[in-house]
Amino acid sequence: MERNMIMQNVGEYIVQNVGMDDIDHDLDIFEEGLVSSLFAIELMTYLERNFEVKVTMEDLDMDNFKSVNSICEYIMEKKNSAV
Repeated sequence: MERNMIMQNVGEYIVQNVGMDDIDHDLDIFEEGLVSSLFAIELMTYLERNFEVKVTMEDLDMDNFKSVNSICEYIMEKKNSAV
């Protein structure tokens, strides 16, 4: 899956779940208060299901999930390391 497709999917998922019309791909969703702890778990579940990656304890670094761009980078790294 290409980077733009991942960014679009992740961006749409976040927008739908936080009640926004659009999202800046560099916006820190935690710092802005858009993400609750429940939504963080839902987001990780979404990523595992839709991008076929396994989020491990070592991956639970806020930097991996703080923005659409960082989530995209995380998914790309996971996909590349699985090959």
